[in-house]
Amino acid sequence: MKNLLTTLLVFMFATCTALAQDDQYIRDMTSSVEALNGLDKAKPDAEALKETVNRFEKILKAEPEKWLPRYYAAYCYIMLGFSGNTLLVKDGFLDKGDALLKQAEIILGKTTDELLVLKSFAAQIRLAADPQNRWEVEGEKFATYLSQAKNLNADNPRIYYLEGISLFYTPEEYGGGKKVAKPVLEKSIAKFSAFKPESTIHPNWGKVEAEWMLSQCNQ
Repeated sequence: MKNLLTTLLVFMFATCTALAQDDQYIRDMTSSVEALNGLDKAKPDAEALKETVNRFEKILKAEPEKWLPRYYAAYCYIMLGFSGNTLLVKDGFLDKGDALLKQAEIILGKTTDELLVLKSFAAQIRLAADPQNRWEVEGEKFATYLSQAKNLNADNPRIYYLEGISLFYTPEEYGGGKKVAKPVLEKSIAKFSAFKPESTIHPNWGKVEAEWMLSQCNQ
């Protein structure tokens, strides 16, 4: 009887400790995601992004088995790829993002549409940083990752947001331009209207950005 009581007490203590840690994780993730969502995505501030990525990296060190902190840290590094003053600096941020996405895949034991969308986003930014020399390799990566994401979940609105951006900045003579991008961005916004994230801390970014891009198509 004494051994049974001891076992029950140990089990209850372990359960309560795990629940408390999980509550702390949710609180830390929620506040960090809110901080990220509060940033100006049109003109992301590099220092604010660095502060936000530090928050997610602190969480992932405390919660090494969780994939979402790595996802968001990768997203921040990918966004920082816009801000680098040189190609070397831009690539350095993007390399960190790619490494975190690989870690997230290892934790999950598979890839997901959301991870593939971020991989595609990173390829898009690498291409934009040096289009003359990178259009072939990074352009193919961008298209491949998005195609794979679509095969996994064709209702992910971020797929069509990235497609719309790509078409918007592609010259008309190469099949792009505002008229071509507009219906794709409209599709993205329609998908956002129906999209329900798995939880409050799961990926839910892109709607504001898609709406802004659509407004540029109408000008």
